[in-house]
Amino acid sequence: MTTPRQVQNRSKFWNGRVAEAQSDQERAGVWYDACRTLARQAERDGKPNLWPALTRALHDFYKNNGG
Repeated sequence: MTTPRQVQNRSKFWNGRVAEAQSDQERAGVWYDACRTLARQAERDGKPNLWPALTRALHDFYKNNGG
């Protein structure tokens, strides 16, 4: 189970990475990494249901933008 402190630390880490990004392309990469990290953590916590949600979101983005 994730504690409020862990959520705060995770948010600080990823927001720092986003702030350091020099372009929208880099920021997109940071958020992609953050989402995969959340999915892996959820899987370790016995909740693998984030992978299908992430897959759907990425697929929808692809479909809605010319793919």
